[in-house]
Amino acid sequence: MKKTVITFLSVIVFASGCAKSVPKCSDSRVTDLVAEIADREMKNQIGEADASGFKYTVGAIRTTATNEQTGAHECAAELGINHEPTGESSDLQITYTVEVTDDGNDFYVNVFGL
Repeated sequence: MKKTVITFLSVIVFASGCAKSVPKCSDSRVTDLVAEIADREMKNQIGEADASGFKYTVGAIRTTATNEQTGAHECAAELGINHEPTGESSDLQITYTVEVTDDGNDFYVNVFGL
């Protein structure tokens, strides 16, 4: 499998209803969003057709810092990348941040190291 390292920062907003607190690094909504961002970046790098066979998992999740004033979290994790057609897989160390909007209705996830 061709290994591509992307240093691009991805930002996305996720509507989370009325969650007034910042979701934890390991919250399934956050990790699903990290995997979605990884998928989008793969599509940007190699094209949608070639990226269709990749699946992503987020594991070994660590909260590395929490801003006491805003509640925002800095996170580190291992992104598992599996190419289902060939069975090849690799792991990539990534970091990401999670922060809530001022109104508490949405949160942002920024992923680094893709």
